[in-house]
Amino acid sequence: MFMKLYTYGINCQDIDECQKENGGCHANALCINFEGGRECRCKVGFRGNGFQCNDDNECETQRICHWNATCTNNPGSYVCTCNAGYKGNGNYLCLDIDECSETPHVCSSSLGYKGCKNLPGTYYCTCNNGFESNGQSCVDIDECANNICSLYADCVNTMGSYRCTCNSGFVGNGLTCADINECNENNQCDPNAACINRLGSYECSCLGGFVGDGRLCEDIDECATPNICPSTTTCVNTGGSYYCDCGSGFIFNDSKCEDVDECVAGRCSPFANCTNSPGSFSCRCAAGYSGDGFTCVDVDECSLRENICPENETECVNIPGSFSCVCRQGYSLNGTQCVGKTPFFHSYFQINL
Repeated sequence: MFMKLYTYGINCQDIDECQKENGGCHANALCINFEGGRECRCKVGFRGNGFQCNDDNECETQRICHWNATCTNNPGSYVCTCNAGYKGNGNYLCLDIDECSETPHVCSSSLGYKGCKNLPGTYYCTCNNGFESNGQSCVDIDECANNICSLYADCVNTMGSYRCTCNSGFVGNGLTCADINECNENNQCDPNAACINRLGSYECSCLGGFVGDGRLCEDIDECATPNICPSTTTCVNTGGSYYCDCGSGFIFNDSKCEDVDECVAGRCSPFANCTNSPGSFSCRCAAGYSGDGFTCVDVDECSLRENICPENETECVNIPGSFSCVCRQGYSLNGTQCVGKTPFFHSYFQINL
């Protein structure tokens, strides 16, 4: 307390200490004057001795606000505010807001909306297939991010759905894709190329003796290579290969010309004798046949030669390559002669010329 000022002891008046600089009290304190002194008291919301006043954090007091409200401390005071999804004064009343009924189209404004479900302090949007809820709206599901298509397909996400398309060289519905064997289905390889199927594609490779990219193959002229054949032969180019020609009657084998045994190949008639010679051969019809050796026909000795068989007892029968003398009816063979009369059978013998 301050001492009173007395003026000569004749007329004494109380000094209002609070009029000057709040009486020396703290800025957040009230100065209360009384006869002969003053008192410093911290304002509501502050605590201290009046000369030093600190803010009183009311939010630290349990349940000063409603349990669905948030307390905000201010210098010397506080504010209770209902949390989002609730309404009221915050101090003793915070009621749940039914967003589904109080907010028009709170969910239906988003694509994929199916329905709205109210929850304490919030709401939940239910969604159609192809959409998922983040609570307050429906968002498209990116199915392509989950590798839903085949490994060999392209995935295209669409609003609420997706589309799988098999890559080139594959066939299927996109969820499953099978490799197309282009070698079996209209491949574009050259006729002189081999088709090799690859996963999703194919490859053309020219056959030996041909050169190119496989889709177009050209014959290699091996005869253009010097000394590819011996000097005694002629090089003949063929499609995809070549051979060394030794001339008629010979064949090129093991880097040399060898005689062809035409008789082994059966060049003559079956009824002729074949004689092989270097580079050639000859055919001669066998006895009992006539012709050029390539074609041989049987000689009918019975018609060409008269009396070839004994006149009385025998008759001539032609056979391939020869003939036979047959005992006439009524004669039988006795050694090499037809004798006697045997009416019941014929006897035969052959005379070799």
